[in-house]
Amino acid sequence: MKALILMTRIPIPGKTKTRLMEILTGRECAEIHKCFLLDLFYVFEFLKDDIDIFLTYTPEDSLNKIKDMLPEYIQHFPQEGSKLGDRMSNAIGYVFKKGYDHVLLIGSDIPDIKVCEIKDAFEILKDKDICIGPTFDGGYYLIGMKKLYTELFHDSLKWGNKTVLEGTLDIANNLDLKVGIAAKHMDIDTKEDLFALKERIDNGSFDYKESPWNTINFVNRCWSDMDHVKRQAKG
Repeated sequence: MKALILMTRIPIPGKTKTRLMEILTGRECAEIHKCFLLDLFYVFEFLKDDIDIFLTYTPEDSLNKIKDMLPEYIQHFPQEGSKLGDRMSNAIGYVFKKGYDHVLLIGSDIPDIKVCEIKDAFEILKDKDICIGPTFDGGYYLIGMKKLYTELFHDSLKWGNKTVLEGTLDIANNLDLKVGIAAKHMDIDTKEDLFALKERIDNGSFDYKESPWNTINFVNRCWSDMDHVKRQAKG
């Protein structure tokens, strides 16, 4: 059985996407995060008949803030652990205990992920022990496995650092695990990431069925052109 876990903070102003507060207000950071989630939920509509989908969230007592936008078919549970690696490991372990044998975990900062990319990641797991979807900043947005390898989430990994992917691959190599690499993506964490996203929007990069229209429309509402974006950032 296949399971997909979406790991996210609940979009609370001032508590989420805080690195974007260089260019967005706290409320806008929460709004764009909601757009990410809505775009991901749309992608999940094309997967839900073949893959069971979970959402693991933090803070623990805040799920009510997104209840009105959370599809009924998505199961949910709070994150457990003080460190990111622990929370990821615990989430994957929680789902494995339910009897699944192929589990993917993704972050919520990749609203432009495609249905085919998630399906391809599960295909990779047929022949590999783990699957990793790298990001351009040296981390990863997706990790999948057929059994829990807690070592891949060791405290020695500096989460949020550009060496996370390299460190994870080193651990996998030391464990003699076969690794498959999924599609590469840019996660949206900084103002530079938003600049790049705006440029892709203006260049017409989004013309496929699952395009992240909630995020696109939010960005276009905020900024009419890149010159304005960059002036706002400098100001």
